[in-house]
Amino acid sequence: MFDKKSVKLSLRRPTLNVLLCALLAPVGVYAQKTDTLLVGRDAAQNKNMIVFQDGAFLLGGEYNGDGSGVDVPVEGAGTRLMWYPKKGAFRGGGVNSTQWDAANIGDYSVAIGQDVRASASNATAFGLRTTAAQQSSFAVGENNVASGAASVAMGYHAHTNARQGSFVFADRSSVDTIRAGVNHSANWRTSGGFRIFTSSNLSTGVTLQSGASVSNWGQSNAVISTSTGAYLSTSGVWTSVSDVNRKHRFQPVSTEDVLEKLRKLPITSWSYKTETDNIRHIGPMAQDFYAAFGLGNDNRGIGTVDADGVALAGIKALEERTRHLATELESLKADNAALRQQLNDNGGNSWMGFAGIGLLVLALGGGLMLVWHRLLSGRSRVFQA
Repeated sequence: MFDKKSVKLSLRRPTLNVLLCALLAPVGVYAQKTDTLLVGRDAAQNKNMIVFQDGAFLLGGEYNGDGSGVDVPVEGAGTRLMWYPKKGAFRGGGVNSTQWDAANIGDYSVAIGQDVRASASNATAFGLRTTAAQQSSFAVGENNVASGAASVAMGYHAHTNARQGSFVFADRSSVDTIRAGVNHSANWRTSGGFRIFTSSNLSTGVTLQSGASVSNWGQSNAVISTSTGAYLSTSGVWTSVSDVNRKHRFQPVSTEDVLEKLRKLPITSWSYKTETDNIRHIGPMAQDFYAAFGLGNDNRGIGTVDADGVALAGIKALEERTRHLATELESLKADNAALRQQLNDNGGNSWMGFAGIGLLVLALGGGLMLVWHRLLSGRSRVFQA
């Protein structure tokens, strides 16, 4: 039964937003509007449909779960806009089969698009051939399935694989389906890279990519790139930023002092508490390292650039020592060669050479005795004075 308040009826196609607002509006909302254009009543004279002159409309009804499915407005294939009050469900678009039959409509569910299905309570499905099959699941895009409770499937051929609380996003680079492996996980297929920006002007952040292209921050052949300049290469090498243009307040370093501190620095083998006993590491404690060198932000961690710098300074000190020892060794070799030559110059008679050495030793000994005697004589005169 309709109450006509206008001779000329002109219904325009409402937008989806207007429709959803009308559907979710309180039952008493029509009492606040006086521009009623069309009213539909049930047998008990309840207003279940109201169309207003400004284009707004309200579809009411009563939820009862419709366990038998007898109150679904229509079933089967077709194109339609359908409000199913007995389940509080909404459908819009078209299906080629039973996707919108009562058995495939979840309570308070929404499905909009082509061949989409929201068969669980509070499920939502949008797009093309998407399915939201578990409670509070959400599927949007093309050929996606959200089959875990409160799971989300987005993009192209994404499948939550009955893993509750999981999130799966798939790009359109492949027709292969990406599936969640465990519950409560985030799973992404982004062949063009995954970019996280931490500033409004997009100047800071992190890029995860295949290395096939240059990252947002200029690094090439990188899997993880950062705006700081550090990156992980496709070959597995972590590179820390060390550009001189990013540094200041330069000071010289005494490599001998570094080497001395390294000699005193305790080095032990240990395991992290979060690891099993068979996993071992070797190195200093951050507290000892900070006490010795004062590098880094605090005494709870050791920066890789600081550890490398200390190691290189120690190596440099050892190289200098080695070079000096090599110079002394060459000098001793030259002295030894000269002595051998002197022995050869004495006609090859080794006894003459040894005799010469003996005389030399005696002469040196005599000289030392003379010096010692003079020192004693000088001390004696001092005491006599």
